[in-house]
Amino acid sequence: MIAARERLMGWGRFPAIEGLVERPSTIEQLRARVLSGRSLIARGNGRAYGDAALNELGTVSMLRFNRLLDFDVGTGQLVCEAGVLLDELLDVFVPRGWFPPVVPGTRFVTVGGMIAANVHGKNHPAAGAFGNHVAWLDLITADGELVRCSSTTRSELFAMTLGGMGLTGIVVRACLQLRRIPSAYLLRRRIVAADLATTLAAFQSNSTSSYAVAWIDCLARGRSSGRALVDVAEHAELADLPANLQEQPYYVPARRSLSLPFTPPFSPLNSLTVRGFNACHFRLGRMSAAVALPDFKIGRASCRERVCSVV
Repeated sequence: MIAARERLMGWGRFPAIEGLVERPSTIEQLRARVLSGRSLIARGNGRAYGDAALNELGTVSMLRFNRLLDFDVGTGQLVCEAGVLLDELLDVFVPRGWFPPVVPGTRFVTVGGMIAANVHGKNHPAAGAFGNHVAWLDLITADGELVRCSSTTRSELFAMTLGGMGLTGIVVRACLQLRRIPSAYLLRRRIVAADLATTLAAFQSNSTSSYAVAWIDCLARGRSSGRALVDVAEHAELADLPANLQEQPYYVPARRSLSLPFTPPFSPLNSLTVRGFNACHFRLGRMSAAVALPDFKIGRASCRERVCSVV
């Protein structure tokens, strides 16, 4: 088993520790590591916000457990190892018309990490958390036993593992329920909410929407306190798409991203810069807003529905 001391942190970059990172590749190596009695925690791709999966004495990386094991095209059930990234699932299954029922705000998390945190998505009121769509999982417990648990078999252990942050054992593989989607695109409506009351009313009025999310200006004050850009969306049917997309409804253009190749010596974020950014973002969002609800007096809005990629 590969092992080396490394600098570890989460997505928030704090805290950062120096710890022993071990990279097993077999069940036997995992069981031996558990039975050694030395302290450990399993780790996915390190995208947790805080101090999850950091252990100076032994952080066990699951990224070498990254195989897709089985997929039933009739039921949509996928069996995969815990180190498979959501990014990989989307790349493989969206072009085939399948999508995870719940996805968090980043593609770069592992299946094991999503189970450990029981992540939620922008459709939480309708779909619940990620664990609602896990049929079963295989777990190595503290005594080295490989256990398969589900809502009907070892149900208490199963329930504790969903959201258990890796404290019940090491998730090795899982069976996930994927859902059929009519295309790789969403129909999005934007609601410009002038204050917190309007923001909350927008969510309440769209409680049956498949997806709903808000960008909220938390620095706005006075009458604008809680102002937001609320987006609600549904999976686009074939007939909803323009002609060029109807020919390839599951085609997703290559992603473009920008990144800063170094860490600045000081943070550019302060109340002044964030307040200015928020003001610009809100104004631009209001200008590009899609369909507005008629019972909201929320400023400028066009009558266009926007089609955007689901990934």
